[in-house]
Amino acid sequence: MFGTKNKKSLEVEKIERYEKKGFFVTYGKMAHKRFGFLVNNRLKLFEELHVPLRKADIPLNLGAYVSAMIMSTFLVGFIAFVLSVLLVPLIFVPIVNSIISPNTEPDLVFNVTLILIITILSAVLTFIIFWVYPAFKSGERSRKINLALTNAVNTMATIAGTGVPPAVIFWSLVEFRRYGEVSRESEKILNDIENYGLDLVQALQRAANRSPSPLFSELLWKMIATIRTGGNLKEYLYIEGNRLMEIERMKTEAAIETIGIIAEAYVTALVVGPVFVIIMTTIMGIMGTPMSQVNLINNLVVYFGLPIGYALFIIAVDQVAPKR
Repeated sequence: MFGTKNKKSLEVEKIERYEKKGFFVTYGKMAHKRFGFLVNNRLKLFEELHVPLRKADIPLNLGAYVSAMIMSTFLVGFIAFVLSVLLVPLIFVPIVNSIISPNTEPDLVFNVTLILIITILSAVLTFIIFWVYPAFKSGERSRKINLALTNAVNTMATIAGTGVPPAVIFWSLVEFRRYGEVSRESEKILNDIENYGLDLVQALQRAANRSPSPLFSELLWKMIATIRTGGNLKEYLYIEGNRLMEIERMKTEAAIETIGIIAEAYVTALVVGPVFVIIMTTIMGIMGTPMSQVNLINNLVVYFGLPIGYALFIIAVDQVAPKR
């Protein structure tokens, strides 16, 4: 019994490692050949990336992904260094110097410092992007699954009402191809059954563990319980579809309220705020504050504050707004 369980675990692990191929796999293998000696003994430092990688459906194991992250960090840092050596003295230094200190000439120390800052920031930003990308990708997949889940469950309930085996329900979702990531998850369930010899319950358990959507995972676990106890799958799916519709309605109402708050914050921070700063700096200039300081404040607000603020509000609205 114990040997059989270990054999199944090894088979599932083998499936997870080799079931997908593509550019990411090629890049990851290439990176692992070159940086594997740095990564293999330090994987515990990156263990928290393992689960997001599975949920994000990224076709790399942990060692290959970390190797790709390290190689990309070095490559971007080197490219940023070369480009900054060429472009900083010609473009960036005059721009930055005109904003910060327009009355002084840049020296060698200033140029070298700016080059190092650009190089380090580029490398660090690349590392951070690779670190957060699995969680971001997992969140995107979760959102897409949740958006299509209500309609998919209603379709599953209709198909279950015909009395077909449960596996045929997921086959129908794959055939329709209109449910996006739900169809993709259904395809992987059928792939586990048809190509790797797992039974339906094992395939559903594996899908529930790797799914980025808590709603979809809950649906699968309840389907497993219903199948094991011989319950009415059609009735359960109809109940679940109604529950998901209620959850969707509540989320839409909450999103509308949040967007209203964001709109008020936008008017305060990016419409009234800049006008207030300009008026205050003008008064400061009249009262004797050096114009270099006044110009510095205005330049920081106009060239840095407003673009960053606009970008943040666009991202916030995009994340909150209901999508169809």
